Amino acid sequence: MARIEQLGGPPARAEAVTGEILREYLVWCGERLAADHGVVFDDTEATVAAHHREFTRELPHLLGPRGRLLVARTDSGVVGVGALKPVDSAVAEIKRMYVRPQARGRGIGRAILERLLADARTIGYRAARLETATFMREAHALYRSLGFRDRPIFDRTEAGLSGLDAFMLFMELRLDRAARHRPADVSRTDT
Repeated sequence: MARIEQLGGPPARAEAVTGEILREYLVWCGERLAADHGVVFDDTEATVAAHHREFTRELPHLLGPRGRLLVARTDSGVVGVGALKPVDSAVAEIKRMYVRPQARGRGIGRAILERLLADARTIGYRAARLETATFMREAHALYRSLGFRDRPIFDRTEAGLSGLDAFMLFMELRLDRAARHRPADVSRTDT
């Protein structure tokens, strides 16, 4: 089983741990958007770099007391990632949920998401929201199994800023009414 770890420490250290898997996630999204919807970027490398830079700018918020950046590790290294981004005092956004293909089907995504939701409740958020690409059907099933419901697009979505909102679903979970789930094997590290 994977170990779920909360990253701490300076943003540069978190970037060193998550940079490779997050860039892999962005490339995968681009490939799927092209295959499923015919969306082709003029310069894929530049688009991936721009999205990654934007996420890197958010690291201080994700590593702060009201955010989270989690990784799942196995003996082979980092195989999953997920983040909790503060939006305001009542709402957090789930970001960058991704499990590498070779590690899928083992409950790693669920463990990351359950931990993020447990932490969101502990912090005092009343709702968690997310945006997810239409091709991420397995993720939709996971989100719905934990109580997320479809909702209209919300302000400042990453997809909206990129002009890709037509290829996205927007979901929300009311944390004050949702069933409680026990987080998975968890440890904190400042790696």
